[in-house]
Amino acid sequence: MNDLLTPKQVANAIAVSESSVKRWCDKGSIPTKYTAGGHRRIALPGLLQFLREQNYEIARPELLGLPSNTGRSVRVIERASEALVTALTEGHEEETRRILIDLYLAEHSLGAICDQVIAPAFEKIGNLWECGSAEVFQERQGCEFTLRVLHELGTLIESPPSGAPKAIGAAPAGDQYNLATTMAELVLRDAGWNATSLGDNLPLATLGEAIKKHRPRVFWLSCSHLHDVGSFLDEYTRLHDEFGLSVAFVVGGRALSEELRQKMKYAAFCDNMQHLQGFVQSLA
Repeated sequence: MNDLLTPKQVANAIAVSESSVKRWCDKGSIPTKYTAGGHRRIALPGLLQFLREQNYEIARPELLGLPSNTGRSVRVIERASEALVTALTEGHEEETRRILIDLYLAEHSLGAICDQVIAPAFEKIGNLWECGSAEVFQERQGCEFTLRVLHELGTLIESPPSGAPKAIGAAPAGDQYNLATTMAELVLRDAGWNATSLGDNLPLATLGEAIKKHRPRVFWLSCSHLHDVGSFLDEYTRLHDEFGLSVAFVVGGRALSEELRQKMKYAAFCDNMQHLQGFVQSLA
């Protein structure tokens, strides 16, 4: 991806005149930086936000560091999940990248992309594996593809404003599923939070140290798998008892059964990313 773009590059990419791009820059429609010599330079996240809002199509996406066929895949969110299943199971990383970036450029929220496209796709792949129509490696490879695209989408989100509320989160020890906590980070960043996923398979004790260090307003815990439910509950209770009055604990994940949740204290249980986004917006 290009870090900073010239008005000429942008003009060629979206098939408009260079003077139009310069006019948008000078009006403040496109966030613009100026060199010491007064030359305009445009960061990609701000440009994409402008293009999404104004519904401009990208004629030559490769000039912006995007897939060359961006804008030519399924952009209707209801159909995109099946297309993603095909791309992931057939090992087409570039198609995976194109589908998800196209949805983002079509102004679908990251919460909706996660809930209505990515999550159903992996549920379908899991079902295919259970009935013998897919291999484990296909699911793992698909996770790696998706994680790389999510990290790329993270570069397209504008940096949070100074003073933005802070959030950190992770998946607990024994849970090596990194996809959900990565999606949570992006959804929160897209909502204007200074959010950081600390990763997967982390003991709750070290997450307590992270809370002390970062002093977040929100701490999320994504639980797709729990190795020892009893130990998890004991450690989680100690963690919440120490920090729960000053930090909003948000939990989610298929490993948290209703019976287990009844024994836990938390500010919110979110069973999808759009619920998480709604919760932090209510805090703001």
